[in-house]
Parts: sequence; structure tokens; C-alpha cells
Amino acid sequence: MAIVGLGLGVCASAQTMADEQPLPPPRPPELAPPARPAPAPPQTTSEGAAACLAKLVAAGAAAEAAPAPPAPVEGCGIDAPVRLSSVAGPGGDVVSLPDRPLLDCQFAAVLADYVRLLVAPLGEAMLRSRVAAIETGPGYECRTQDRIAGAKMSAHAHGRAVDLVAITFADKRRVVVERQTDADEASYFRAIRTAACGWFTTVLGPGADAFHANNMHIDDQRHDSSGKYRICQ
Repeated sequence: MAIVGLGLGVCASAQTMADEQPLPPPRPPELAPPARPAPAPPQTTSEGAAACLAKLVAAGAAAEAAPAPPAPVEGCGIDAPVRLSSVAGPGGDVVSLPDRPLLDCQFAAVLADYVRLLVAPLGEAMLRSRVAAIETGPGYECRTQDRIAGAKMSAHAHGRAVDLVAITFADKRRVVVERQTDADEASYFRAIRTAACGWFTTVLGPGADAFHANNMHIDDQRHDSSGKYRICQ
């Protein structure tokens, strides 16, 4: 992903979106404050992986442990790989993830909370229909940022990123990240995009660069030693 020259634009981009659309409710304190540092590397023990998966399933997600993915080059791999198939939405309604992304368990847990507590309820409130499915791409990919030769490894290479492409609703409406069809859909997408900046350390979508013109990339990759720096575009 391209981050050159984002230093001053990071806050400005988030502020612009916030001015256009009221911010959704902040992440509940018991789940960690929005401005928290990026998470430390996950536990690599089998006990830690099992505990993470058990917690994820208990929260209503359909997930299962997965074999370690291939790592053809150095720097790829997942500590606790899981396949995430769905998330429990408001009232227990199921939000399907048809791409069944392969993710690190800790990232999967944050993604599931984001869908359950923000994406799904805001969709029902703002578009008056239940969120049925979210297209995420494969999750894990052993590659560099934006597939540029010589660049740093992408968060995808550790299963700690997804690329949201579209959200399908129970009324058959499909809200596409690249281009929304009306003002209500545009407001909804701005809301979940702005909110994502409090849950993830990187949010890149249409307008950020050419690589994210048709998707919204979210990850929890640490960008500095403090873990507080965020890229939100």
C-alpha cells in the first residue's frame, strides 16, 4: 500500500469524512478504546490459539482452525490461522462472509466485532434492511504491500487484513465500495469507513490511491514503535 506523504493527510482525511457524516457510536470501552495502540503480536502457543478460537465462536462467529498456509517467501505466515465464515449480527442474525477469509485469529475477532457492532446495525438503521453478506477477499496472501517488488510485506501476508468489496442486504441491494448508487448508500459507506479508523490501524479506500479504488483495505499492522500511528484515508 502507498503511504508516502500521508503524514499530514491522515488526520485531515478522517476529519473530512467526520464533517460529512456524524460518527457512529465509539467502540465500547470493554472491547478496548478506539485510540488504543496496535495489538502486540498474538500468542503462538496452541493453548493461546485454541482460547482465541473458542472466544470467537462464543461471540457468535462461525470459524474453524485452519492448516498453516503456504509461505513461499520469508516473512509470510499466520500464527493462529482460522477460516471465518460468518458473524452474528444484531439479534443473532447471521452475516455471511462468502469468501471465507483465512485470517489470524486475533484479527478475525476484531473484524467480527466491527461487523457485529457497527457494520450490521448501521446498515439496518440507515438502509432499513438487514446486512446479509460481506465480500472480503481471501484475507491471507503472501505478498508485499500493493504487490510492489521490494516493498514491505503486506498485512495480508500475516492474515491480518481484508479488502471489503461489497455489502449485500436482505432486500437484495448490493452496496459496492467503488461506487454507491444513491445518497443513503453513500452516507452508510462513509459512516462505516470513518468508524473503521477507530478499530484498525490502516484504512484505505477509494480516493486513497489507485490500488484501493474498488475496495476498502483494513488491517491492524503496527506502523511505529508506539503503535498509535494510524493511516486513515
